[in-house]
Amino acid sequence: MLCRMLRLQFQQENQMKNTILATFVGLSALGLTACGSSGSSDSAVVTNPPPPVQVAPSACGVLKANEQCLQINNRHFMLISPAAKTTPSPIVLAFYGSPPSYGTPQELDSFLGLHALADSKNYLIALPLGGQDWTWESNVQEGSNPSADTALSLAIIDKLVNEHQGDNNKVATVGFSAGAMMSYQLACQVPHRVKAAFAVSGQLRGSLPACKPSVPVVLHHLHGTADTDMALEGRVALSGNVINSLSGTLERFRQINGCSTNTIVSDAFKLTAKDQTAKTTSFQGCIKPTQFTMVEGGQHHPEYLKPVLHQLLTTSFTSGF
Repeated sequence: MLCRMLRLQFQQENQMKNTILATFVGLSALGLTACGSSGSSDSAVVTNPPPPVQVAPSACGVLKANEQCLQINNRHFMLISPAAKTTPSPIVLAFYGSPPSYGTPQELDSFLGLHALADSKNYLIALPLGGQDWTWESNVQEGSNPSADTALSLAIIDKLVNEHQGDNNKVATVGFSAGAMMSYQLACQVPHRVKAAFAVSGQLRGSLPACKPSVPVVLHHLHGTADTDMALEGRVALSGNVINSLSGTLERFRQINGCSTNTIVSDAFKLTAKDQTAKTTSFQGCIKPTQFTMVEGGQHHPEYLKPVLHQLLTTSFTSGF
C-alpha cells in the first residue's frame, strides 16, 4: 500500500514538472518571436552565406569586368575596354613576357596597370595569346615576311577598327621582356599601322640591319640598370637567335628616325615603389621621338609607380598619333 502511494506521488510530481517545462518553452518561443517582430538586429536569423559564384575560365583565363576573350584566325586575345568608352578609341597591342615572367595577359595587366590605363585614356588594349609555347615569333630577319604574330597583330587591329570602334590612325604597342621584342618587330615591319612602340626590359631580337621600317616610328625603351634576366649587353637566345644589346638597338633606331648623336637627359624622378630613380634620355633632331629611360638599380620587373609609368606610356603614344 505504501509503495503504491509513493509511485502515485512520483507520477504526479513528474507530470507537474513536464507541465512547467512545456509552459517555459512555449513562453520562451513566444518571447523570441516577439523580439524578432520588434526589428531588433540581435534577433536576426543567422544563415550560412551562399557559395561563391564559380566563373568558368575562358581561353584567355578568368575574365574580369570590361574584359572579353575574342578569337581571330584560330588564335585568341584578351580585350580590355575602358569603363566609360567614347569613340573612336586608340588601340594598344600589349605583349607579355615568357613564363613565368608575367607570361599571361592577367599578369601583364597587373604589372603595367592596364585597366587603369584603358580607363584614363580611353584605350582599347588587346593582349594576344602566344603560340602553343606561349612565346612570340619576334625574330627580325633580312627579306623575311611578317611573322605569324605580326599577321595576328594586324588582324586584331582590323577587328577592333571594324567591330569595336577602334581608331585605325591611333595604334601603338607595349611589350615586356620577350613581349618587348615583339613590339620591336612591329616597329620594324609594320610602322604604317603601329606608329609607336614602348619596350620594357627587352631589346630587338634578330638582325639590326634587317630592321628597315618604311617610315619613322616613335620609340621609347624602359630598362633597369641591374637587370640580370635581360642583360643590357644582350645575349644569344636558346634558339640561336641574337638578342641585341640595348646600345645597338637604340643606335639602329637613332639612324632610322634621323636623330643626331646629341641627347638631352631629364632630371631624376621616382619610378618604382622602392623609390628608385630614373632618367630619360632623348635623342635630338629626330623625325619621330626616340628615347630611353633607365631605372637606377632596377631589376627585370620592379614595382613601377603606375601613374608615372602611364605618363611615360601616353606621352610616347600620343607623339605617334
